[in-house]
Amino acid sequence: MKRLLGLAVLFVVLCVSVPSYGVVSSGYYLIYNASCTVKGVNGDNDAKASIPWKAYCVVTIDGSYNLVDVNLIMYGKDSSKNKVYVNFGYKSTGSYYLNEDFWWQGDFMVMDISPTEDPFDFEGLVTGLSALKDIGLGASSKKWVASSMTGPMIVWDGMMFDPNDEVAGGGTISASLDLKTTKLVNKNGWTQENIVETGGTIAGKHQKSLIEILTSQHYNPAVLP
Repeated sequence: MKRLLGLAVLFVVLCVSVPSYGVVSSGYYLIYNASCTVKGVNGDNDAKASIPWKAYCVVTIDGSYNLVDVNLIMYGKDSSKNKVYVNFGYKSTGSYYLNEDFWWQGDFMVMDISPTEDPFDFEGLVTGLSALKDIGLGASSKKWVASSMTGPMIVWDGMMFDPNDEVAGGGTISASLDLKTTKLVNKNGWTQENIVETGGTIAGKHQKSLIEILTSQHYNPAVLP
């Protein structure tokens, strides 16, 4: 059951087998660190729920400021305190898919995302004022970028990190641009697959992908029902 929030956006992620990723043509990547605490009720046990989560959100934009792809890697703890993550993708195959919309409202970036498959049932919105910024393509090739974005998240009746979750509630999403990492991947010509899954070699040294970073911190793919 999907409902629209008007201007809604959301970030979430689930680990995949072997994904294929959107291709950028004269474009660039933006990497955001997002967080939220969902508060509400868990229908599995009829108890109050308070579920904090964090996420990496990789946004791929082409040279005309159109959306190419999004990956949202959401991570936190399940009810047994296991460290888990979920990887959602807009065009990436093998992951849980997202409904995604992206547009400009005046000087504001707006994103609207929701997963398209059970057991997830949530939606959220983030908007942020944009400014010209060097994101790794050089001072002469600055792009319009929102350094921070905020907005609402609504969970209707679905899983967060635990297969037994039937959460209904909501919270406020905050997202900030990771400018250092954004510059690194754009400057070195990484692909979205490098960023999300495989990592890459820079100056003769392997640089970890976002999922490799989580794995090194003892996060594992969330168990699905």
